[in-house]
Amino acid sequence: MLNERVPLHTLPTFVIAAKLENLRATAQQVHLTHGAVSQQIQQLEQAIGCPLFERHGRGLRLNAAGRELLAVAEPALQALQQGIGRVRRIAQSHRLHISVLPSFAHYWLMPRLPAFREACAGIALDIDASLAVQDLSRKGFDAAIRIGEGQWPNLQAQRIASGEVVPVATPELARQWQAAFDKGSPRTPLLEHDVTPWRRWFAAQQQGEYGQQMALFNDAGLLIRAAEQGFGIALVKRLLVSDALAEGRLVALAEARHLDNGDFYLVWPQTAGLTPAVEELLHWLQRQLA
Repeated sequence: MLNERVPLHTLPTFVIAAKLENLRATAQQVHLTHGAVSQQIQQLEQAIGCPLFERHGRGLRLNAAGRELLAVAEPALQALQQGIGRVRRIAQSHRLHISVLPSFAHYWLMPRLPAFREACAGIALDIDASLAVQDLSRKGFDAAIRIGEGQWPNLQAQRIASGEVVPVATPELARQWQAAFDKGSPRTPLLEHDVTPWRRWFAAQQQGEYGQQMALFNDAGLLIRAAEQGFGIALVKRLLVSDALAEGRLVALAEARHLDNGDFYLVWPQTAGLTPAVEELLHWLQRQLA
């Protein structure tokens, strides 16, 4: 007889057994006896009202009903585990796990960590710097700094800074190449980021493309480092070189321009909502970037 109350504690064992199709191997993985695993599977089958496996000696093979249950149970258990993780992070809101681009972490965030610690003394940042666009919920991130148009699936976003770009070089290189840059000399040494190509700058300036490409980078941090070494003129997000410009390590060869919709955003999972700790981080970023 169908039992309306399915024993949910048996589902993790079922999922593992469905993948391994071996009770002994399942028992070893879930740290139960062979008999206890067999009993849980039988209990689940009795509650559902039908077999989930075909038995072949000591082996198991999922039948059609078992495959259907696996397709439902596995993502449900994953979602439950992720939800529990979010609940724990909310309860322990003194630590924030955030994902940021390496360039933003190195050139903007790291110099300001002392200011963050002073302003938000109750929060510790767990920073993951990566070029990869992380799945925040699945990877357990509370928030992330992203560059884009402000719309990402399953995320809430708040714009925190403009993504305008500016051509920069060392003071010595700027003195050497400023006139050539202004006139559009084909010999002007250019450094390029694959996300922000120079052709957009030339189009915005209503100029034909010119210059000699010295190097192409997939990371803005490497691009800035090359510019600081005097290797060429780099087109880079102004926010990332704000300290270098203020300190005179780099100088701007032209006014900053907003070439696309690539602004800076703080994002967080919709399912978690704006937790107190993420909200405190957001307000601190807004004050710093005002």
